[in-house]
Amino acid sequence: MRRVLAALALVFASVTLASCSEANIQAEDAYKIGCPAVDSAVAGGSVVSKASVAGLKKLSASGQLDPEPQKWLDATISVLDSDNPNASSDSAKKLIIDGCTQHGYPLRNLK
Repeated sequence: MRRVLAALALVFASVTLASCSEANIQAEDAYKIGCPAVDSAVAGGSVVSKASVAGLKKLSASGQLDPEPQKWLDATISVLDSDNPNASSDSAKKLIIDGCTQHGYPLRNLK
């Protein structure tokens, strides 16, 4: 299981860094990376969340996202940076869950 998590972490980090290096960053990039990372982090996959959060922070700092995906991304980073993602505020969790669902990534673990 740890090997699978480590492999997923590398994939997420690679996708994140590749999407950040492109000039045309799309909001969908944040959801493609953030939603699976949140689901994994809540399920106990801290390796995946640490690898993903670094790339998500770069995406957040790029200044290329509209306000709505930026707000979602900041909430997602906050949850991923947390020692206990399930203990995050209800408003942050709702924002993340709704954003993931709206972009085709329904979460299984964040409630």
